[in-house]
Amino acid sequence: MIINAMPFSFKLLAGLAFAAFCGCSAESGSSTGMGTGGHAGSASNATGGAGGSGSNTGGSGGNVSDVSVTTDGNNHYTLQVGSMKMVIDAGLGARITEFSLNDTNVLTAPAVDQSAGHNNYGCTFWTSPQSAWSWPPVAALDSQAYSGGIDAATNSIELISGTATISNTPLTVTKRFVPVPESGAIDVTYTITNLSSSLAIKLAPWQISRVAGTGGLTFFAKGTGTYTSTGTLALTDADGIYWFTFAAATVNSKALSDGAGWIAHVTKDKLLLLFEYPDIQATEAAPNEAEVEVYTGPNGDYVEVEPQGAYTSIEPRATREWKVRWKLRQIDSSTTVSAGSASLEAFAQQQRNQ
Repeated sequence: MIINAMPFSFKLLAGLAFAAFCGCSAESGSSTGMGTGGHAGSASNATGGAGGSGSNTGGSGGNVSDVSVTTDGNNHYTLQVGSMKMVIDAGLGARITEFSLNDTNVLTAPAVDQSAGHNNYGCTFWTSPQSAWSWPPVAALDSQAYSGGIDAATNSIELISGTATISNTPLTVTKRFVPVPESGAIDVTYTITNLSSSLAIKLAPWQISRVAGTGGLTFFAKGTGTYTSTGTLALTDADGIYWFTFAAATVNSKALSDGAGWIAHVTKDKLLLLFEYPDIQATEAAPNEAEVEVYTGPNGDYVEVEPQGAYTSIEPRATREWKVRWKLRQIDSSTTVSAGSASLEAFAQQQRNQ
């Protein structure tokens, strides 16, 4: 049952089946129906518990017992898994504006980058390659209102965009936020629906998360080949891991690399933000893009952590799903936070195994 915020037209995409999680994530394509966009918002709440036990206050992290989902009636939805919280603004592209542990948010706020009036904060979703839409991002996906509501039966949230046009093809994006208490995690599934009755579209899914730069350390496992970069951003290669110790940039700077299905960022508060998603081969990336991209620039003290999925075709009236598992952990005092740290690598591996 979906608890709706205000009267709106919303239809669950037919045929969607969320794959059982094998390790960390799943990706699939399926035939589909359509949805319509509009404003979300409500004065309805839903709460409930889900399996597991213990607390998610850091360290090993998984197996939490308390799960709740609420809305404030003003387009904001909150999904709580133990002491980990995710807040989504349905009125602004279903943007994730908060991902916090014990009320410490690891995502940036609007004040960090107000250049040219763009919404360069929090976490958003684009399609790749960027050359298909240039700049600014497609408003229907990035900044306009999504419609949807809460599914009280599963303690989840589902929000759908209005119609966007990319490469002359109409499409929508549905974002589904599902608690995974047994892993102390939240799954974010992005479903792209091709609304055209005649045109296929080829693209890759792309999640962009902005995190504070100063004191931060970003790292991910190397895939095949070596990374490429623009500007001044340089990665350190140690023990099969690429590391980026934040350094302010005076020009737009980005590193692009094949990866291994995960990327992590450590904040100055020693919080580990971990994304897990389907690994792809270097040859499956979108043109002039990569599985892992890391960006920083002169307009604010932040880093963009950007995983991408495979560049594939979506047939007319078909869908494509891409799932990213989100985890947030407090790093214990025995773990050294620095590029090349074996103890940090081991800690991240422990979290991936949950």
